[in-house]
Amino acid sequence: MRILLVMLLLALLPAVASTDGDPSALEARLARSPYDDAARQDLVAAYRDSRDYGPAYYHAAWLAWLAVGQYADSDLGSAFLRTREFRDRASRSDLRGLQVVLAAAEAQRKLHDTCFNGAISQQAGRLRKDIADLLARAAAAESGAARNDPVVRIALARLALTLDDALVFENTSASHRARPALLRSAASRAAAVAAWLPDAPGPRYTLALARARLAELDNRSAFWDLAIVEAQRALQLDPDNPRIVELLWTLHLRAGLWAEARAWESRVGSAASTCDAD
Repeated sequence: MRILLVMLLLALLPAVASTDGDPSALEARLARSPYDDAARQDLVAAYRDSRDYGPAYYHAAWLAWLAVGQYADSDLGSAFLRTREFRDRASRSDLRGLQVVLAAAEAQRKLHDTCFNGAISQQAGRLRKDIADLLARAAAAESGAARNDPVVRIALARLALTLDDALVFENTSASHRARPALLRSAASRAAAVAAWLPDAPGPRYTLALARARLAELDNRSAFWDLAIVEAQRALQLDPDNPRIVELLWTLHLRAGLWAEARAWESRVGSAASTCDAD
């Protein structure tokens, strides 16, 4: 009888294992635990393999913008968002809120391509206009259930930061005047996502970036303190992320906290050595 039971269990093992690539089973896992980044990575792969690119792109955005660095920087996270084939195929999906995610990825692509081509000084004005149009359309698309979607909300925050990059490059009096309101909107959206997902490091990191840029515009110690607090919270949630360590070094340096900055600088070197070793 025991032998028959063992044989029955062995016969069932392939079916159990196959749920790792089953989108519905993985969605159920994430419904129970939204911080299960490994399950979300499997879900991106499962949707990609089934050619359902809309939800694949959505969950890749979650990994890229909300998850810990190991998953955010993976082929199924930020690299997935940068892949033109996946972006183009996802654009045909009618998934609610996905157009906002696509707009944020497109804005980042435009900024990267312009900088990479060395044309930022000649095309800064056009780049700013293109990204501003993307942000306006994305904000208009945020409605209904999508308004409370953390991926949609963080996409808008990141889109605002990308537009801020373009304003810095444009470097006109009008662009300088536009920055504070834009950065406050990015901070507000990132803070909302951080409240919704208190154990996700991505929103804290984005919030730290927005507050750091606000501190640059109004160089008060209290503003730098706010940025540092958020970066420290992000590091607590993602302690192996060298990008957050580097941000904390920069923030302490810009805040004039020299002793603390030196301590963080030593950690930046250690993190870089670890990455090189890998």
